[in-house]
Amino acid sequence: MKVATSIGATEGRGLVSGGEAEFRILYNRHYDAIHSYFLRRTGAASAPDLTAEVFLVAWRRIGDVPRGEETLLWLYGVAANVAAHQRRSTARSARLDTRLRSVSTNGSVELEPQVVRRAEYDRVLAAAERLRPADQEILRLAAWEELPHDQISRLLGCSVAAVDQRLHRARKRLAKEYRKGHAPGHPQKEEGGRR
Repeated sequence: MKVATSIGATEGRGLVSGGEAEFRILYNRHYDAIHSYFLRRTGAASAPDLTAEVFLVAWRRIGDVPRGEETLLWLYGVAANVAAHQRRSTARSARLDTRLRSVSTNGSVELEPQVVRRAEYDRVLAAAERLRPADQEILRLAAWEELPHDQISRLLGCSVAAVDQRLHRARKRLAKEYRKGHAPGHPQKEEGGRR
């Protein structure tokens, strides 16, 4: 876990302000949860930067951050927005890269790098990747973030009954993909796409 330090305090400029002290508590309490959120969604390379973006928003809006158990939900909401922005940015970059690669500079053909799945991905993660993004997210919130259904409902802006139903359906789809994806002679999906 990273520990927030006060710039003013480390440089001997006096006491920590109320907002800064509040932020340090928030940061120290929730850093691991937000960092893990991004590790599971984006990987180790971008998780620290995306986590920092979430806490930058929290710092800038420290007066708007709810207190108590709502704090982590609010941070997850910010994290979801940051992740969505990162996905859009990555998609724009990929489209630009594709367009640039289609323009021949000197007639030489550049080989595309092979996408190799990491050996440690297990069958459940492979099946989950084939699900719709909404199914993936609700399963992540319930399983990885271990949020109770009432908190998921507040985060997604729907009723607890809707969360129960969505989770039930997402779990059924996951089980179906798990069985279907590993049937004998069934072709594997390429990463990032659907069949």
